[in-house]
Amino acid sequence: MNRRRKLRPAQGFLVIAAVFLLVVLAGLVAYLTTVSTTSQAASAADFNSARAYQAARAGIEWGAYQVLRNPGGTFKTNCDSAPEKFNLTFSSTLLPYTATVRCSSTTLTEGGSSVTVYSIASNACNEPAAGDCPNTATTSGTYVERQVTLGLSN
Repeated sequence: MNRRRKLRPAQGFLVIAAVFLLVVLAGLVAYLTTVSTTSQAASAADFNSARAYQAARAGIEWGAYQVLRNPGGTFKTNCDSAPEKFNLTFSSTLLPYTATVRCSSTTLTEGGSSVTVYSIASNACNEPAAGDCPNTATTSGTYVERQVTLGLSN
C-alpha cells in the first residue's frame, strides 16, 4: 500500500514577520520620542536664554538712563562715590527674571579737563540668590543667566 502524505502549507512565517515588524516599529517610536523630547528641551532653553538677555538689556538701558538723564538720582549719585548695585524685577513675559545692575565710575584727566567714565554691568537670571544675579550656588538645570556691559563717559 502506497500511502501518500498530504503536504501542509508552511505555517508560522507571518508570526515571525509580525514580531520583527513590531520590534522595528517600537524602536522607531522610542527614537522619535527621544528626539522630540530633546528638541523641546533645547527650544525651551533657547527661549529662556533670549528672555534672560532681554532682561539684561533692560537693566543696561535703565542704568544708562539713570547716569545720563537722571543726574540727581540716587543711582548716579551713589555710582559717583562708590560702586552701586540695584536689582530690577520685571512683570509680564520677564516675570521670573531679575536684573542686577552694577555701576562704578572713574574720573580721568584728558587734555586738561576731567572726564568721568562709567562702567555699567547688568546680570540677569531666572533664579536670583538673595535677590542678586548671578547665582553661583544654583544646581538647577533650568537656570539661565546673561550679562551685558556698557561703558559711558560724561
